[in-house]
Order: sequence, then C-alpha cells, then structure tokens
Amino acid sequence: MPTTIFNLPDFTDQFHIPDVYGASVACVDFHQELMSQTFGQSVIPNFYSLVLMIYGDADFDIGGRKIHLEMHDLMIMPPHMTFMCQGCSSRAAAAILLIEAAYFDEMLRLDDNLRSTIPFEIFTTLPLFHLDESKASELYNHFEQIRKTIQQPRIYKDEMVKYQVHIMQLFLAEQLYGDTVGTHDLKHKENIFKIFIYLAAQNFRKERQIKFYADKLNITTAYLSRTVRTVSGNTVYGYLSNFLYNEACRLLKTTSMTIGEIADELSFNDQSAFTNYFKQRSGMSPLAYRSSER
Repeated sequence: MPTTIFNLPDFTDQFHIPDVYGASVACVDFHQELMSQTFGQSVIPNFYSLVLMIYGDADFDIGGRKIHLEMHDLMIMPPHMTFMCQGCSSRAAAAILLIEAAYFDEMLRLDDNLRSTIPFEIFTTLPLFHLDESKASELYNHFEQIRKTIQQPRIYKDEMVKYQVHIMQLFLAEQLYGDTVGTHDLKHKENIFKIFIYLAAQNFRKERQIKFYADKLNITTAYLSRTVRTVSGNTVYGYLSNFLYNEACRLLKTTSMTIGEIADELSFNDQSAFTNYFKQRSGMSPLAYRSSER
C-alpha cells in the first residue's frame, strides 16, 4: 500500500475536517467509522498528533512500532512518522489535536521556563501516557476550549489559539516531569489580560458578570479572576466598575440624557439602582454631580 505524506491543510481538506485554524491547528473527533476511513491507509503526517482515547480501544502501527491505546490513554505522535490504524473496537472514540510542526515548536521556544525545564526532544520520542479520569477530563476540556476558539469569530483569535496550545504543552510537560514544570508564564497571562480589557471596554454597558468574559475567553471564571489579579493587582469587577463609573460620569457631564435614560443605557434595573450605585462611588447623587460639573 502506498504511503502518502500530508501537511496539515492537505490532510484536513482530504478528510473533511471542519474545525481548522489556518494551516496551524485542527481538532478532530474520531469514532470507529471515521477512524478506520481516515487511518485505514499508511500516511506520514508533517504535524504533531495528540490522540486521547475517550472510549474503547484502537491499534496503530507507528514507524513500525505496535501501539495499543485504551480509554484515557494519551499518545503524542511527532511529525514524519509512518502512521496507520490497524483496527479499533466498535465503541472506539478519540479526541485528536493536530498541530503544525513549526507552530508547535515555536510555542516551545517562546517559553524560557519550559525550554529550560525539559529537553525539547522529549516530544519527538512518541511518549505515551495513561491518565486517570480527572486528568483525562482536564485534557479533553483543553481540546474543547481550542475547538470553541477555532469555531467562533474572535478579534484576538491568533493570540488565544497560541495561548491555548501553550497551555496544552504545559499539561503534557507536567505528565512527563510532574511538579518541576513551572506555572503558566506571565507573558501568556498578559495576553489574556489584554483580551479581557478589550472585551470589557466593548461590553461593560450590558455585561458585568465574570462568567460572560470567561466564556468569551474559553477559560474558567477562577482562572480569569486569578490572571487579572496577578497581572494588574486589580479584580475583574474592579475594572468593570471603573468602566461603568467613568461612562456614567461622561454621560452626566456631556449629554442631556435624563437619569432614567442613563440608567437604562447602562443596564441598571431602574433609576434608583443607578442612583444608589453612583452615590456609593462618588459620594453625591447623579443630579448633584451633573450640577457641580456644569
């Protein structure tokens, strides 16, 4: 049987994989039928393949090495290895992340902490892991966060995909080296913080719940809260409240809108709620503030 060499765009095009980000990253859900169809031939991918077995089991021939994966097994297949699926159970299902080789390698090189902790070559040795249920679930959630970012329109999509791929690399490094791997570096936290500030500036008039912004960023509310505090020393609610108060002051000073209209514009339940909020921040009522400024 002839062996086909694939780069990532050609592979995703031939096998009709929809969740693709440019020529760099793709997410694939493989069930038994699709697994047999896609890997029933011998291929040489020119990209990294992270394979997490969700259900069932499957057998592969990778560079002449026989690999058997069962539920919660994780395989990291480096580029340029001959790869063929030799069979799988009827309930087999896997989550697979495909990452273009230069893109994957660049993310590693940009992280001084990660690069100094582990040898780069470890990812080229076909490492295999068996994850417990908690770790398998955590990894699958990483997969899904990347997929959501790919699927949805994002202004900072490139930064977000890079950040999430790097989070995946840190997760993989932890499986190899445990606690010797440091926490997510500050550079990536700063990227999350910048995106949050942009989203907050666009949406604070209507959305002031942390969950809205965490969902937009495809991260948990706890992680967003910690990241904002780590980078800036302020809180998510602190920034949203500052945006809100500054906008309220601007509307009072520069427009003829009534207090009720301003309350509605800023999504308060009623005029009284807005008045109470403004008095707590400024020490005076909205009308008194407007008079003093004019």
